[in-house]
Amino acid sequence: MPEKSFERRPILDPIVADLLAGMEQKQAEAQLPRRQREKKIRERQKIRARRDQRATYDLPPFLRQRVKSLAEEHSVPASQLVTLALLQFFEAYDQGQVDLSELKQPSRSPRYDWNLVFPDKWIKPEERKRSKKA
Repeated sequence: MPEKSFERRPILDPIVADLLAGMEQKQAEAQLPRRQREKKIRERQKIRARRDQRATYDLPPFLRQRVKSLAEEHSVPASQLVTLALLQFFEAYDQGQVDLSELKQPSRSPRYDWNLVFPDKWIKPEERKRSKKA
């Protein structure tokens, strides 16, 4: 029977590991030429400035594909297309043209009281089948 060696392995807390990685990255960037450092700083600032404009939502795959296809067809950013759709939805909602109560069904989630269930006529049968498989 081979002899087991009991070595003590250092355990690094994930937060400490992230901190060390950040410090290493800063040291590596400090070695870059001035122009490249300034460029990295500008890129980070752009990313931070865009954070307030970003949102993440779960959408069925067929809907994401439809947005992507329409955006490509008209050569516009997908985010602007979705912004248009949401603005029109809110306008219709504010004018009483949309009644969410017709779409509500009780939710089993402790976080939400209701789920919205969409009519079949809004979702083409072949798209509904694809979204259930995914």
